[in-house]
Amino acid sequence: MRKIKTIKLLCLLLVSVVYASAQSGKKIDLNNALQVGDNFVPPSALQQMRGTGKPIDLQKLVNKVVILDFFDTSCGTCIQTMPKLQKLQDKLKDKVQIIIVAWQDKVTLEKFFNQNEFLKENKVNLPVIYSDVYLKELFPHRGVPHVVFVYNGKVQAITGSKLITEEHILALYEKGQIDLPLKDDFGRGNLMGLSRSDMEVKGAISFSGYQNGVPFESFRRKLDRVTGMQKTSFYNMSIYSAVLSTWAKLEKSDYIPRPERLLLKVRDSNRYVDTANLGDLWYTQNAISYERLDKIQRTDSAQARIVLNDLHRFLGIRTYKMMKNIECLILKPCPIIPYTGKVALDGMTFEGSAVLAVMTDMNRIFPPVLDLVKSEMVIKLGDYNNLDQLNEQLANYGIVANIGMAEQEVLVIEEVE
Repeated sequence: MRKIKTIKLLCLLLVSVVYASAQSGKKIDLNNALQVGDNFVPPSALQQMRGTGKPIDLQKLVNKVVILDFFDTSCGTCIQTMPKLQKLQDKLKDKVQIIIVAWQDKVTLEKFFNQNEFLKENKVNLPVIYSDVYLKELFPHRGVPHVVFVYNGKVQAITGSKLITEEHILALYEKGQIDLPLKDDFGRGNLMGLSRSDMEVKGAISFSGYQNGVPFESFRRKLDRVTGMQKTSFYNMSIYSAVLSTWAKLEKSDYIPRPERLLLKVRDSNRYVDTANLGDLWYTQNAISYERLDKIQRTDSAQARIVLNDLHRFLGIRTYKMMKNIECLILKPCPIIPYTGKVALDGMTFEGSAVLAVMTDMNRIFPPVLDLVKSEMVIKLGDYNNLDQLNEQLANYGIVANIGMAEQEVLVIEEVE
């Protein structure tokens, strides 16, 4: 069993987005980057593996929709998406060619595909371009998944993986063009530069909807070099995420903000949260962006209070925290029962029950965790698939986990009449 380093609470509470950019330690050159509508000149030769085994000549695929799906073996979303892509390829093989593009070498990729049981079970065998340099220079990006639609020799879309659908493939094939949300990892938000017709402006505050081609960015503060003022901004966030990140600056929480801890008192919950998991298309309709310039430099918490008031005012809402009875996984003390199971307790090491609670919350196997143990003892656990297996291991430390109702803090978003 693979050893996992000890996890500390401070690290767990830092929420971040990790980009799969290990393929390039050098500065990315944007001079050769293609844009939507540009002509696409395929490479004269490809280093290809998997698929049917026949070499793919991109120059001969002008009558098919070509989808380049940039990939990294460390990208969980990329891997989870592959079975869907395989089904689309099998169903629409006369109209589309989906190609995985990887920066890693052939040996690394062969080992990955040979060992990945999920992909083998789903019979994924899409063609893979390995050791790619050429295509990455044409379509530079910081994070994957990164997807390019090419048709009739032109770049038709640069977007995210959730937009690879049968509907979009057929629409592009039949109409010759398509308008999809742009994924540009190097885009920059600049609401203050928009015209008044494109946004609401109150003093040095601007508020708008989705900004095409601007990467998602949560609550951020920095010195604006143009004005010399303090700039607070976020771009392309859901209302819930914007409120949540602002509250995180206002007061620290010691738990994972799972959906069960959100209470929406609103007419249409889909305006606040992507309930149908539509991804980029939902964000184009519901995401919000915000900028504020201030002469005064405040503490993070003081600035967050001002931003929160702006959100309340612009959106016609109020937000607050309260205690509510919800279903929980409750950790309680119990008599110690020495562990005699077959699974070795060497999978993860937690420095206290608080860390265990946070990590269990992150796994989302059970309801939100309520820690009534409050212990700082080191807890070592192995693999488990259900509550009985977890409790068999926890009993070794005098802990039992039961599912029941208990008061937990929730974030409320309420529309103001």
